Order: sequence, then structure tokens, then C-alpha cells
Amino acid sequence: MKVLVTGGSGVIGSYLLRELEQQGHAISCFSRTKPIEDHGEWLEGDIGQIDQLKTACNRHEAIIHLAAVPGPGRKPPEELLHLNVMGTVNALEAAVSAGVSRFVFASSGAATGFSFQYNPIVPEYLPIDEAHPCAPQDEYGLSKLLSEQACKRYTEAYGMSTICLRINHNWCVDREGAQVAVQTGWAKGMTIEEFWQKRYLKVIDDPDGDWPSPGPPAPHKLLWAVTDIRDAVQAFLLALESPEIMHDVFHINADDTCSKTQTQLLVEQYYPEVPQKEALADYASLVSHAKATRLLGYQPRYTWRDSEFSRWLDVT
Repeated sequence: MKVLVTGGSGVIGSYLLRELEQQGHAISCFSRTKPIEDHGEWLEGDIGQIDQLKTACNRHEAIIHLAAVPGPGRKPPEELLHLNVMGTVNALEAAVSAGVSRFVFASSGAATGFSFQYNPIVPEYLPIDEAHPCAPQDEYGLSKLLSEQACKRYTEAYGMSTICLRINHNWCVDREGAQVAVQTGWAKGMTIEEFWQKRYLKVIDDPDGDWPSPGPPAPHKLLWAVTDIRDAVQAFLLALESPEIMHDVFHINADDTCSKTQTQLLVEQYYPEVPQKEALADYASLVSHAKATRLLGYQPRYTWRDSEFSRWLDVT
């Protein structure tokens, strides 16, 4: 399949382009900066420029839309909303113009509201799923929720398949992938060990603390959800291979949390009054990927507890 990946020069994109190529897909990366690894064709462009997107979409069968401002605080709220939402609309319009039949959107768990909170949110039930009400309080989560709704509208109007993957908190816990991460974005110039320490170690050691900046907030505001980035890539590939789904939204995350505390103890401490829809044994995630497992065939293969990162932790 000929696949266009917007924002392929980012951290997720570096994993995704490599895997798409290994799976035999013909790939193009549409981004403002050249990817640090050579996979497929690089098409320089900006998602804010719809004419550039329309040109890039020609002769492609599918689009994976990653390009976005990756979190609040990186741009003024009005600019972030415009770039993320209109960038998605531009990509959808370009897809329609080029006759693209499949569109996979990189949404975020932030769309639920449990990521960046100004006021604490208490879940209606645990684990949360796609039916749980969404109430984002920040511009980033709002941009993802609005983009999901835009995808639904384009499916209904044009019959194009749109699948939205709510990736919950990516972790690069393999050295090969982390090596790419430290050459991209805010971590550029760090060693792998510095990256792991600043990005993940504080989360594990101080679950109530603030995250380093830039970066997500305290982990309990994410319900301790975590996704090995290699599993996120698996989800994108499965979405490409599911043409029978016209439009849907899926949570993508690991089977376990990012906490050293067992899940039932976390619930008793933070959400003692919240009803549980199912047993939460050991370190079970408080975000359910059951729908993605049932409809996409998604099954997490990795956990940070058994990784090159965890083995580094053991010797630090």
C-alpha cells in the first residue's frame, strides 16, 4: 500500500516509517524537517498549507496523520488549536481531493480530559473506555477531540474510512528507539540515560510529583496510562489493514500502568468511591484497550517492566 505519513520526522514517525518499510509499504513522509533516518520519500511541507498537502496526497492510498503540536504550552492556545484542528481538516480535505480511501488519525488520551487538568476529574467508572464522557480542559485535548469529530464528519460526508487512535502516553524503552528520540524534539542532545531519567524515572519514583517541562503532568492525571511506542506502531498498522471499519475511536495503551504501586491500591488511594466495571489485578491499566483488541486485533506486546529501560533501572 502507498502510505503518506504526516509528521513522520517526529519520534512516533521514526518508529512508524521504519516498520511500514519493513512491512513492504511504499511510504512518503510529509513534514517540515527531514527525518533523521531515510525511509521512503521525504516531501517537505506544512500541514497549514492545504495546497502542499493536496500535492503530497496524490497517488497515495492511505494517510496516517501524526503532524501536530504535541502538547499544551508549546504554542499559544489559539495557535495550537488552529494548527492541530485545521491541520487535520486540511489533511482530510486533501485526502478527499486525492481520492484517498483510508485515513488514520493520531489522537490522544488527552481527548478524554484525564491528561492535562486544571480542575481534578473523577472518572465515572474504571477502567475508562471509549464510552466514557470526554471533558478536556486544555487546548491540546480539545484539539484532539475536535479532530476526532472532524474525522467522523468526513466519513459521513465522503465515505472515507477514518480511524482515530487515542495513544496514551508513549514510552521509548528500547535503546534503538530511544537513540532516535534523543535526536528529535525536546530531548535532542541528551544521552539515552539522561532521556530516560528526565522522562520516565521521575514518574516511577515520584508518582504524585510534577513531570519535567516540557512534558505531561503528574501521572495520576493520566490514570497512569502508558504505551510502548512499538505497540502504538502496531495499532497504526492494524488500522491500515481494517478497511471494514468506516469510523471509530480506540484507546491504545499497555496492559499495565507506569506505577510501581499495584492498581487496586492506586484506586483505593485516589478513587475510592469510583465503581469498577471489572477486576483490576496486579498492575492492570485503568484505561481499557478491549475495544481495540476486539475490533482491530490490537494486543500489547511490550511492558516497560521487562525492557532495556528497566534493566538500566536495575543497575542505577
